[in-house]
Amino acid sequence: MYYDYYQSIPTEHGDPVFRGSYSINPTSSSSQEAILIYLKELAFYLLKLKEFGANNEIIKENILEAILGIIANIDYSQERFKRLIIILSQDLSQARALYAKLCQQNKLEPKFLKEVFNLGGTSDMVEIIKKSERQYVKRNAMYTFEQKNLFDIMFSLVKNMCIKIVQIKSYKKDFEKAYNCILEVLKVMNFEDVAIEEVKSAIKKCISEDHNLLKTLSDSQEEAYGERQSVYISFAPRTGKAILVSGIDMTQLEAVLEATKGRGVDVYTHGIIMLMAHTLAKFRTYPHLVGHFGKDIDNSLFDFATFPGAILMTRYLFQKVEYLYRGRLFTTDSFAPVGIVKIKDDNFEPLIQAALNLKGFTKKQQKSIKRVGFRQKLMEEKIKEIIGKMEKNEIKHLYIIGLLNEADGSREYFDEFLKLLPKDCYAVSLAYDKNEENILHVDSLYDYLLVYKALEKFNEIKSLNRLNISIFITKCDQYTITNVMNFIHMGVKNIFLCKCIPTLLNPSLAETMRKIFGIKEISSPEQDLAKTLAE
Repeated sequence: MYYDYYQSIPTEHGDPVFRGSYSINPTSSSSQEAILIYLKELAFYLLKLKEFGANNEIIKENILEAILGIIANIDYSQERFKRLIIILSQDLSQARALYAKLCQQNKLEPKFLKEVFNLGGTSDMVEIIKKSERQYVKRNAMYTFEQKNLFDIMFSLVKNMCIKIVQIKSYKKDFEKAYNCILEVLKVMNFEDVAIEEVKSAIKKCISEDHNLLKTLSDSQEEAYGERQSVYISFAPRTGKAILVSGIDMTQLEAVLEATKGRGVDVYTHGIIMLMAHTLAKFRTYPHLVGHFGKDIDNSLFDFATFPGAILMTRYLFQKVEYLYRGRLFTTDSFAPVGIVKIKDDNFEPLIQAALNLKGFTKKQQKSIKRVGFRQKLMEEKIKEIIGKMEKNEIKHLYIIGLLNEADGSREYFDEFLKLLPKDCYAVSLAYDKNEENILHVDSLYDYLLVYKALEKFNEIKSLNRLNISIFITKCDQYTITNVMNFIHMGVKNIFLCKCIPTLLNPSLAETMRKIFGIKEISSPEQDLAKTLAE
């Protein structure tokens, strides 16, 4: 058994300052609960209006932005929180009134939710917070253990879909089905007596749309920036002035690269989504896009503390950073928290000047070059070869190991697992650099997309639920729950999950995933191998 903790890395900047990096203070938690209550009620009435053919683009944007705020764990100022609550309250009043009117016009009996908040008295923020706290306690008391965890799974899917929708919007692609799925999930969360089967059905629908979003996003990025290829990227910064671009909006990375041409500033990416920009043809034309920095979004506070240049945060990445980074954190988003400078009208000069005024990287670091992306043709050839052997019964079981490369603390486990692997089984290792006759190491750091494309290719040739495939997820991140649900939806029978840190996947939620969806927890190589071969 092992936990997947991020490990510290040596820096030239001394020890970073940490203060509740991933904790949510009680006020933020109550604020998020209030926002979620409004979102759930709004979803109910918007879906009722949809039955009449009514739609409201402004409310749609407000809902997506509110969800992004929850994802970002924003510490709302009193004024900011009040403004958001007033907007959501007005949206809810408008949707409710229009629904009543349309029912009357069509001689139908309207169905109303019991209001949690008095829609006419939203100015009393203290009372809203108190009611939110009471509602949270009541909900936890009334829901069963499994209901609470299934609702957490549903909302995790909602958040991940929202992240993809925001990216897809920047490419002007349609996301209406996914948005309606988000509303369906939020609507289900209004009811205390909802059956588990209904919740599972909502999750299944959501997963299907999430998978479609992933494909749309991948296609949109290649359409905008050229074909995805396998490339080598530097993970060791070079000396010089620097800008770090983090978050999920590649169009902002492109804008920064255009603005910094010939300015003597190196640009680095941060986070898994931005990392993938290096694999796209257009981004490889910028010589000053020199590499990738840090671990990932989940480790952003540490990464930001050790980066000696200016930082652009794109979309949903607002965390408790203002007390550490005044003067060097920037955003193009409409909302800029205290201490973060708002970039206006795509004028990146303040960001560039900050980078030029900061010391940048002053010491050479040991080279660290890693492969990112994958070779499409090679993958397709290997998949055909593997399926051919599986159909001849030369391969009785296929193992896919690792969703993220370099998983911490598990090398000993998989060294032993691969030693025990029978000769009539085959392992595709995405995280462990071992190649043998029945073990293929795919040399690619980031491989969510690789796994999905590989599984889709398997599915084209033979349905996954007719193949003996086991997936071992060796590292957790904010997308783990969505990935697990996607693999189930695609037909993968055996999914093994490492023990995640509670901030990413708490033990209670992991237990529900095991009980209801059959997810297995990684235990020992001998036991886990025996479990897969016994089925």
